[in-house]
Amino acid sequence: MSTMRFGRRTYRNGEVPQSILAEVLPPGCHGTSRRSRAYLRRDAAESWNRAVVQVEEDTGLRLTVRGWTRTLVEQRTFFFQRYRRGARSPFRDYRKYDGATYGRVRGAAAAVPGYSNHGWGLAVDVNDFGGVGEFGNGRRCKAYPILKNHGWTETEGRRVNEPWHLVYNPTADQGAGRRPARRRRRGASTAAAPSLKPRRPPTIKQRSRRHAWNRLWKEYLRAQGVFDGDTGPAFGASLTEATRTWQKKAGLTPDGVVGPRTWFTSTHGVKVGSTGAAVKIAQQVAGLKGKDVDGVAGSVFATRWKQIQRWLGVRADASIGDRTVAALVRKG
Repeated sequence: MSTMRFGRRTYRNGEVPQSILAEVLPPGCHGTSRRSRAYLRRDAAESWNRAVVQVEEDTGLRLTVRGWTRTLVEQRTFFFQRYRRGARSPFRDYRKYDGATYGRVRGAAAAVPGYSNHGWGLAVDVNDFGGVGEFGNGRRCKAYPILKNHGWTETEGRRVNEPWHLVYNPTADQGAGRRPARRRRRGASTAAAPSLKPRRPPTIKQRSRRHAWNRLWKEYLRAQGVFDGDTGPAFGASLTEATRTWQKKAGLTPDGVVGPRTWFTSTHGVKVGSTGAAVKIAQQVAGLKGKDVDGVAGSVFATRWKQIQRWLGVRADASIGDRTVAALVRKG
């Protein structure tokens, strides 16, 4: 069996080291169930994640995959589900494996175990890209030119008549300059890249010295009509009581402590065009700074929140609704 080298690691097909894998966006939305996490070799994952962000921005399509890196055991499972030793294939598809001839009796074609591009961590099977031979599928026709620019090739897919099957070729990747990848610790997940992940606000409570956050929380509660105290930097007893009142209304534990769950919940309902303290909180959560934290949800707000929503695996519409808040809370 041949080997491949990447990231100073030499590995065999079906035995890709965890240290050179990275997660595919959107996290937790893959497989036929749309609930699985998918991983590719780090360079392929970086390319795919750049590409799907551009696909959604340019076409509105949200791509997920049903096939990604496969171990040797998984390759054998796929192969034996579709091929039988000595069988006559109605598809005229025969493969040599372990000294015997196997005929495909059902399903789509599968590589001989140990020879699949999925085993190198360099291939995906894309959901909703058409059935066998349907290379004119509408979603595929819109998305593939963008994917191709990021190094995703269809040569193998066309050879086996599978429009959903794409293979990453690093030498064909022309998209890296569009969104330069930041340097990360070896093995770090692409899904957790700083350019996509939201900011986790600090926890503040009575006698907290996080003055800027104290002021922002007072501004928000004043706008909500539950606080009429001073606008200074102190977090006193009156602010604690106002916080408890608001938390109770919001269905949260009324402990008077403003942690990430409380901050995230306060952004509910913010969308492009919104103004006020809730927008400032959403801008802070988005990691915006300086003049971009102005309490007005404009184009910068929209771009940043769409990135965050893609990272969270929810609809990227820059509108902070129930699903976005719930995903933020889950991520902590």
